[in-house]
Amino acid sequence: MEGFNLKTQVRVRFVETDAQGIVNNGTYMTYLEVARIEFLRKAGISVKDRLKYGIDFVLVEACIHYKSTATADDVLNIYVKLKEMKDRAFTLEYEITQDEDHDRIVATAHTVTVSINPATMKACMIPQNVREMFLSV
Repeated sequence: MEGFNLKTQVRVRFVETDAQGIVNNGTYMTYLEVARIEFLRKAGISVKDRLKYGIDFVLVEACIHYKSTATADDVLNIYVKLKEMKDRAFTLEYEITQDEDHDRIVATAHTVTVSINPATMKACMIPQNVREMFLSV
């Protein structure tokens, strides 16, 4: 996808579908989490070592726009890019497509994640080196 610099894929599992056989709305939050973790990993921050930077991250906003359906065994492409970087938060933008038909957008979304001090659980500045890591993705 144009403008998106990271792509990950998921295969829809049967358990993620509803009685109509389509992916349940809430499952898309899991897909966004998969992409967000891949974004952090590509920036150089793994789940295991994220605290070594003296910060942690909490999701404070998620917005999903459902465009079409996906069903069990579909392979979905999840594209993600850094949309905005602020002092204490960053916004990621997502586009989910069905792999066999790249032109068919299944959903678009954005999330806002805030940097927190793990000791106080209060919002804190994103360190400059971490900001640079994000901007390099």
